[in-house]
Amino acid sequence: MRKYLLAADGSEGSMKAAYFLLDLVRDINEYEITVVYVNNIKKEIYNYPLLTYTPGTEEMIQKQSEEIVDETAAILENEGVRVNKVILDGDPAQEISRYAEELGVNQIVMGTRGLSNIRGLVVGSVGQRVIHLANNPVTLVKQLKS
Repeated sequence: MRKYLLAADGSEGSMKAAYFLLDLVRDINEYEITVVYVNNIKKEIYNYPLLTYTPGTEEMIQKQSEEIVDETAAILENEGVRVNKVILDGDPAQEISRYAEELGVNQIVMGTRGLSNIRGLVVGSVGQRVIHLANNPVTLVKQLKS
C-alpha cells in the first residue's frame, strides 16, 4: 500500500497540491492519504501582536486548523477518497518531516506559495525546509502567479 502525506496550509498552492494528489492516486488501488496541518502558535502570536495568548486563543486556532484540514480533505473526499485528518503543533517543516517519517509515507505532497527568489532566500519556505529535513520524497506543487 502506498502512503501519502498531504501538507495543508489553506493556501491556493495547498489546494492545488490536493488536486495533484487526487490525480496521482486515481490509478492506484491501495493507498492511504493523511492530510496534516501544523499549528505554530508562537508564529501566529508574533505575526498578530494584538492576539494575546488566552484560553480562547487556543480554541480559535484549533477551529481554524480544523477548517483548513476539512477544506483540503473535502477536495479528495468529494471524489470518494477516504483520508485521515491530523493537526500537529510546532514548527511546520520539522513536524511535517517528523510525522512523515513516523507514518512511513512514500511521498509528501505540498503546495508552494511562489515567494520571490530574494524573499525565498531570506525567509526560506516550509517546502524548502521539508525537502532538506525529510527522509521521504517530497513533491512541491507550485502556485501559479496571477
